[in-house]
Amino acid sequence: MRRRWSVLFGLFCMMAMLSSAYADEADLIAKIDAVVSEGPENGNYFVGANDVYMWLKMKKTDFVVVDVRIGEKALSAYKSAHVPGAVYIPYNEMFKPENLQKLPKDKKIIFVCHMGASESLLIVPMRLLGYDAYGMLLGMAGWQKDYPAAEYVQGLIDAPKTKNYPLEREK
Repeated sequence: MRRRWSVLFGLFCMMAMLSSAYADEADLIAKIDAVVSEGPENGNYFVGANDVYMWLKMKKTDFVVVDVRIGEKALSAYKSAHVPGAVYIPYNEMFKPENLQKLPKDKKIIFVCHMGASESLLIVPMRLLGYDAYGMLLGMAGWQKDYPAAEYVQGLIDAPKTKNYPLEREK
C-alpha cells in the first residue's frame, strides 16, 4: 500500500511539473507571438544604414550601435573600422550578464554584423528582455564602402539570375 501511494505521489509531482512547464512554454509562446506580430508595423525591427547615418549626423543620443561580428578576425575588423560610437559585443556572448548590463533599455539598440544575418538572431530575444532592439539592414556590407562581405552579398543576389531556381505556384 505504501508503495502505491509513493507511485501515485510521484505521478502527481511529475504532472505538476509538466503542467508548470507547459504553462511556462505557453507564456513564452504568447510573448514571442506578441513581438513577432508587431514586426511588420515596425519595419520588421530593421533600420537602414542611411537611418543610422542621419541619426549620427543629427547627433541623436537615443540609440546605441552594437557591433556583434564574430570570427577570428572580427575584433581586429571592429578595431580597424566600425560605425562611429559602436560598442563591440560578439553575438555569441550577448546574453552574458556583464554584456547585457552594458546596454540601456531606454534607447534603441542597433545590432550590426558582417552582412545582416547574425544580428537578426538577437532581435526577438532582446525584445523579450525589454530592449528596443533592431538590426541594421545588410550590416557592415551596407555601411562600409568596399567591405569584403558586400561582394559576397552581391553574389547571393545575382545567383538566381543564372541558376533559375525552381518556383512552385499555387492555383
